[in-house]
Amino acid sequence: MAMDAQGAAKARPYVELAKGTFQAVVDAENVLGGMYGFRAIPNGYLIDENGVVEYEKLGGFDIRKPETAAIVNRWAEGEDIAEPQDPKAEAKDGPSAEAIALFQKGLELYKADSVDEAMVLWRQGFALDPDNYIIRKQIWAVENPDRFYAGDVDYDWQREQTAKGQ
Repeated sequence: MAMDAQGAAKARPYVELAKGTFQAVVDAENVLGGMYGFRAIPNGYLIDENGVVEYEKLGGFDIRKPETAAIVNRWAEGEDIAEPQDPKAEAKDGPSAEAIALFQKGLELYKADSVDEAMVLWRQGFALDPDNYIIRKQIWAVENPDRFYAGDVDYDWQREQTAKGQ
């Protein structure tokens, strides 16, 4: 799963680069973040044909890791992969929920080309929940597209910004 307020076209090259053989979701409106309360991506959900979530990995889902690929393959072969709830699962209320609500209101403004107004709401959401990397990275990506969409993502720069509390 990817999240990019600027749309699926921005995330698509990275999904293609990963060469996954499964359906990838690009959530341009952070609907899933609001539903599940997560504050970082990538996340992985394995959902059966009846809509039952059989596995979730919040943050750090990477199909290139052998242990992740093994879980996905076992699930695809019909094996039971039940695991304990991820301890990083986020609360769906409190400051995180308020922050997500502000972010989603900002998305509406962003899509209406009111970028400055959207940034105000996104920064308010980030101030409420500074550990919300979805909000943080969307601010960064809009303000610094060269760090995200001009080749490789600049993770060193992101770490520097995080260390500064931005």
